[in-house]
Amino acid sequence: MKLLKSILEKFTNSDLQEDRMRLIKGIVHSFIIQGISMVLVFAGNYLLVKLFGSEKYGVYVHVFNWISILTMLALHGQADMIVTRLPRYKAKSDEAQAGAVIKHANIRVAISGIIISVVFLLLIYIFPIETLSEYRSQFLMASLGVYLSAFLGLNQMTLQALNFIRLSQVIERLLKPFLLTVFIIAAGWLSVNIHENLLIGIAVANLGICAAVLAWLVWQKTKPYLGKGTTRYQGEGWQKQTLYFLSIGLLQLLTSKIGMLIMPYFTDEKAIGVFNIAARFSDLIIYPFFLLHAVLPQMFAKHHDAGRSYNQKLYTESTWIIFITSLPLLLMNIGAGNWLLGYFGEAFKEGYPALIYMSLSNGLFAIFGPANTILMMQGKEKLSAIALLVNVLILTVLSRLLIPVQGITGAALAMFISNVVYNMLLAFYAKRYTGVSAPLFRLFAKRLGA
Repeated sequence: MKLLKSILEKFTNSDLQEDRMRLIKGIVHSFIIQGISMVLVFAGNYLLVKLFGSEKYGVYVHVFNWISILTMLALHGQADMIVTRLPRYKAKSDEAQAGAVIKHANIRVAISGIIISVVFLLLIYIFPIETLSEYRSQFLMASLGVYLSAFLGLNQMTLQALNFIRLSQVIERLLKPFLLTVFIIAAGWLSVNIHENLLIGIAVANLGICAAVLAWLVWQKTKPYLGKGTTRYQGEGWQKQTLYFLSIGLLQLLTSKIGMLIMPYFTDEKAIGVFNIAARFSDLIIYPFFLLHAVLPQMFAKHHDAGRSYNQKLYTESTWIIFITSLPLLLMNIGAGNWLLGYFGEAFKEGYPALIYMSLSNGLFAIFGPANTILMMQGKEKLSAIALLVNVLILTVLSRLLIPVQGITGAALAMFISNVVYNMLLAFYAKRYTGVSAPLFRLFAKRLGA
């Protein structure tokens, strides 16, 4: 840990003082937690494929792709609102409003989670919707996962907003994949009847256990804000802001799911499973970005009124960290990706071209930096939503054109092209409306100016 800190300090030499050290400590803690998480996630996916087979695994992925979309609707921007506003209330020692916003967000998520689950089930039971209605029993079992997942998402962000960086990741990154792996091993050891419903039931039970543990953690850490009673939340503009945050969250989710949502119309379940494993390896590239995202949002929110110079320094340091740590991971996927996929089975090697395109797509964030984060935390969430909408529209059109012709490779190529446009648009918005730009572009600008 000390070695990693010293390396990071050399690449982040600036006058950010307290925030700089918080950034480094947050990255180090996140690195350790998410490093262990990656091992657990890959172990779980490997066991799922080996015990359930690629087809049953594909059904599981398809069902939970839709559950994740419903979860985003249930959250309807409340998690992002917590990260944006709670740090400001904490900085002002406004415990009443801090407690009010936590209570307000949890009540709304509970109500919306129940309503959305019921409405979705009614739709697929009443109307014969292709690729959905044939999985009615699986969706019925998984429907409880909508609220449980929303609860986890909201309250993990609550802990993050209060700067409990490690605790905010322990449930999602460690406990959840660990328990899932244990349950899968137990099912295989007991030689129970292996089918999709069992797999979905295991996943939902796992979510329930994780939600119960997180509820206890959140109560312990928010007693100073909730223990003395709360007033009615009086935050201005929250409805408009949560609408934008909902749009952003849903659109972000769609960018990672559109390909797999379109695939069932043109490919079999096996192809969905292969694509999902390739996507998991490509996520390694964006791993450093997620490390920073455990720390950056609340920092940008806290310094909402800071000058352009300070925010540029924070943006520059975070971008360099992402770039330096992402490059080796990109080279690893290019050089060893075919072998890594083959470890899951010979059929999974078909996903290598898709893995390359998705890895390059995720590598763009290492060049452009966390432009979306600063826009959202600096009150420019509308611009972030516009950029994402353009991304989703391009991705949808390209996926519809390329998947029938090239299968999963076409889906990955569509992601890469749309992500190029998206990152360029974000960079333009960030420069124009917040005054910050990625360090690589600043270097080019200086050379051209010289």
